[in-house]
Order: sequence, then C-alpha cells, then structure tokens
Amino acid sequence: MRCSRLQKMISICILCFLCFFIVGCWNRKEIETLSFVIAVGIDPSESGYLVSSQVANTAALTKEGVKNAPNFFVYSTPGKTIFDAIRDATHNSPNKLFWSHTKVLVLSEKTARKGLMPVLEFFARDAEERRNFLLVITPQKAKDIIKTDVKTTLIPSMTLHQLLEGYKVSSQTAYINLNDFLRDHHGTTCPLIPVVHLVKNQGGKQGFAVSKAAIIKGDKFISYLTPSETRGAFWVQEKVKSGILETRCLNQSTKERIAFEIFKAESKIKVEKRFGKFVITVKINEKGSIAEASCLKNEINPIKIKEVEKLKKEAITKEIEAALKKAQKLNTDIFGFGEVIHRSYPKEWKKIEKEWDEIFPALKVDIKVESKITNNTLIQRKGQK
Repeated sequence: MRCSRLQKMISICILCFLCFFIVGCWNRKEIETLSFVIAVGIDPSESGYLVSSQVANTAALTKEGVKNAPNFFVYSTPGKTIFDAIRDATHNSPNKLFWSHTKVLVLSEKTARKGLMPVLEFFARDAEERRNFLLVITPQKAKDIIKTDVKTTLIPSMTLHQLLEGYKVSSQTAYINLNDFLRDHHGTTCPLIPVVHLVKNQGGKQGFAVSKAAIIKGDKFISYLTPSETRGAFWVQEKVKSGILETRCLNQSTKERIAFEIFKAESKIKVEKRFGKFVITVKINEKGSIAEASCLKNEINPIKIKEVEKLKKEAITKEIEAALKKAQKLNTDIFGFGEVIHRSYPKEWKKIEKEWDEIFPALKVDIKVESKITNNTLIQRKGQK
C-alpha cells in the first residue's frame, strides 16, 4: 500500500513538472504570418460599405528590407456589412490581417450621416481590436486619406496620429478614441470627433490638416464646429489644458494682436431652478501669461494688466458664447448640461428627459469667466529695460 501511494505521488510530481514545459499561448501568432493593419477608412458604397485598410509592409520596414518596396499597402473592398468587406480584404492579402495595432479609424462624412454604430459595433466586438484607436471624420473620401503617402513618416497614418496628439494641446479640435465614444454617445450629450482633410503644401505635395470638430448626435453627423467654437465647448467641459489665445490690443487703432499662453483652466457647472425653469451657471477660472504683445511696449503696469486680463476674459467668453449659440441652434448638447441636471435633480430629470430636445435650445446659461495673467512681473522688467 505504501509503495502504491509513493508511486502515485511520484507520478503526480512528474506530471506537474512536465506541465512547465508544455505551457504556451493558445492564440500565439507568428509575425511572419501577419499583415498589420495600421489605419482603416470607411466610406459608403452601393452595396453598403467600402473598407480601406492601410497595412504596413514589414518586408520594406526592416533593416534588411527590400529596396524601393512601398512601406504600406491599401486594400479597399466593398461589402454589405463591415464584416463582409473585411472578410473579402483577407483574400487580397497574402497574410492574415491583424487588427490589434490599428491607430486611426477614418470615417467619411457620408458614412457618419448614415450612422456610426453599425461601423463601430464591429470594431468594438472584434476580439483582436483594441478600443484605444482614434476616431476622425473627413468631408472627403476616407479612402483618399488612407491611400495618401505624405512622406513625413514611414506609415502615413502614423503622421495623422502624431498630428492628432499635437493638436490636442491646442484644444481647438477634438480628441476621442473608440472607447470614449462608446461611453459618451449614450444619453443626451453629443460627442465631438476631430476632422481631417487633405491639403497641398508649398511644394505642391499633399498632406494632412486637422481642424474643426464634427458634432455627433446619437450616432449621426450633424454639423461642424470651428476651431474657436470647439475650444468654446472645451472651456465648459474643462478640457482646455493649454494653447494660445489671441485678442486685440488695448489700442484699437492698431492691427497688432496680443497672444496669451494658457497655463490652466478650471470649469464648474451648476444648475438651479428659477421660476420653475432650469438655469445653468458656468464658471471658468483661467491662468496664463502674455506670450507676445509688441503693441503694449512699455505700458505694462498693474492697471494695464487688469485691462489686458479683461480683454482675455472677453475673448474666452466670446468663444463659449459662440459654441453655445451654435449648439442651441443645432439642438446638440455638446456641453453635457443634460447630464448635470440628471445628477443634480434625478427625479426632475426623469420627467423632462424625453423633452430635452425642446428644452435645450431655450436653456438659460450664465457664463462667468475669471482670467489671470501670471507673469506680469517678468514682463514689467522687460518693459523697463
């Protein structure tokens, strides 16, 4: 009996030891068998959708790469659904298309007008896809954005990705990935998506330009915000982290401008009921410095600083008012005011939620801005030299 038990224990130990040598990744894929999709463009087609996949040519990108070989390929395939089109794209590629490295999804305006969720649901459900790739909308064909070689990076979509990262600092265009959109598009708040289009540079070569923001209501494209209107919305949403703000000079007779660098901006949104109606109060506290002000010359002093701060305050207020005016005209709550009411007055919100489209265009919004210049001492010294 003892011998039998000992043999069983030895057998179990041997089996456990051998397990260390047979473990592996069940879904492991060899790099040589994959084609990495870096960007995707979606256009409407007669049958449904046209999917354009930008695929990195790994053979050309390695140190021992093939000379004069293109850095990327584009496979454009139509289909009744996104899945149909992508399945057909795999027939054009010698390797399996691998989606985990996708950086950007480009959606044409025409696609966005039809509705984004049929497109986005596929990428959200796909096991290979990560939800952190960026969304952009173009008034042109998404295929043209995907196939254009801008020559600034090895893969054009990497240039576009870098542009979006850079413009995020200016706060004048949107920045949103798939995960954020899926979270934000529910409810009454209308998400904003950045806009990209092709332009010709001084050398006549094509490049990407990122500007404006597209308003999405539900899952459909509504209209565009200008760069200043976009920042107007972001002042309210507390998404302005930095950037340059320009105003006129104190002397209105000159065409020179004052440029301010934005250091910090905070936003507080409060809601209250006045005479049975909801009223929103937005308070903005901004701090920054004077980046350029040749028109001020040696005029810097505490009184002038207050006057310049007033100019900056007026400029910020103007951007918010412009964004509010367009949003209410289009009946698109890009600020999230409905969500604020929902949190503050949950019982009341249940009664008015279905009527929000009638309430928002006439919603009373009070805007209060405080703006400070933080480097006036340094400027004063420069002016005294």
